[in-house]
Amino acid sequence: MKKLIISMFSFLSLSLSLSLYAIEADVWVYEIDVEKITEAEELFRGAIKVGQEVGQNVGVGMQQIGRGGDLIVRWYDFYESPSQRAKTRYSSPKWDKYVQMFWDSEVVKSNPRNYQMTLIDDEMCNAPATVQVWVWKPKPGRFNEAIENFKQSKALFEAHGFEIDMWQEGLGGQDNLQFVMCSQSMEAEAKSIESLFNSNEWKAAQPLSPLYNSDNENSDLVGSFQMFPLQLD
Repeated sequence: MKKLIISMFSFLSLSLSLSLYAIEADVWVYEIDVEKITEAEELFRGAIKVGQEVGQNVGVGMQQIGRGGDLIVRWYDFYESPSQRAKTRYSSPKWDKYVQMFWDSEVVKSNPRNYQMTLIDDEMCNAPATVQVWVWKPKPGRFNEAIENFKQSKALFEAHGFEIDMWQEGLGGQDNLQFVMCSQSMEAEAKSIESLFNSNEWKAAQPLSPLYNSDNENSDLVGSFQMFPLQLD
């Protein structure tokens, strides 16, 4: 059988259903000062609160594992369509006050990287507690095959308790695919991993499991990270 694509991402505290257009996301990747991690959590919680007040879907993931360690924060805005993005994106005056406070805080070290994404499947993860994201670059001429492998992997991972999101990077990105694994707790994630690794289908594709061979005929692994969603008190 073809090698399975593994990628994991999950952390959102909302669930949206697909309409005529795929769900869209705007992503900002911030680096914060090492001495201001606690202050950063409160600052980004403020963004979630403002989003709730004005009807804009905002999620924030605090990275724990990955390049940059726990000094990386990802801010996500989610939209049900391009039209909704154009109509609601930071349209409320409440954002003006928050954005001024955000930059005055000097919590963020530099200007962020930002890009847009489009949801490949039909529903987002529902309120996960932990998220792993594995990022893949389709090889030239193999994009459709990579998507099919993503779908096969989604079915396998969800059979072992994960909830899976699949995204494609768009404007500002590098055309990468993100395969996102969502779990309701660290304990649930560990249970799902153990179940997956002990399955016959996984062992057939990964005979040296738990060692993982990322070699794939239609895409290359370019990065991975784990993050936890900020929750409001």
